[in-house]
Amino acid sequence: MPSARQTADRKPAGFPRFAGLDALIDRLVAVIDEENALLAGGMPASLAATTGVKSNLAGSIEDHLKALGAAGPVTDAERAYLDERIGLVQSKARDNLSRLAGAIGASRRRIAAVVAAVRETSAVAPVYGRTGCAPDTSAGRPSLLPDRLA
Repeated sequence: MPSARQTADRKPAGFPRFAGLDALIDRLVAVIDEENALLAGGMPASLAATTGVKSNLAGSIEDHLKALGAAGPVTDAERAYLDERIGLVQSKARDNLSRLAGAIGASRRRIAAVVAAVRETSAVAPVYGRTGCAPDTSAGRPSLLPDRLA
C-alpha cells in the first residue's frame, strides 16, 4: 500500500481542484500513521487527542467530497484518482481499527490483572478500622463498630 508521501509525489498536475482535498487526506493519513506507530510501540488505546483530530479531518474530507459532487461531474481520470486516494484512507483506517482493537484488549487485560492483584492482596491483608489501626481481634472476629465503640 503506498504511503501518503508516495501518493502525494504521484499526484497528477491536472487536478488542481483537488488540492484542498489532497491536503486533508495527506494530513489524515499522517495522523493515522502516527497513531499506528504509537499503538505498535505498546501505547495504551486511549489516544483521545488523535481521535478528535481524525474525526475533524474525516468530516472535512466528507464536506470536500460533497462540494466536488455538487460542482458537477468528474472525469474518469479524476474518479480513478479520487478512488485511489479514498482507498488509501480506507486501508489506513482498517489497519488503525485493528491496532486500536488490539490495544483495547491489552488495556482490558492489564486492568483485569491489576484488579485480580488487588483482590488477592485484600483477601490476606488485615482489616483496618476508621482510625487506620487494626482492631483487636482477641474476641475471635473483628467488630464492625467504629474503633472507639468496639
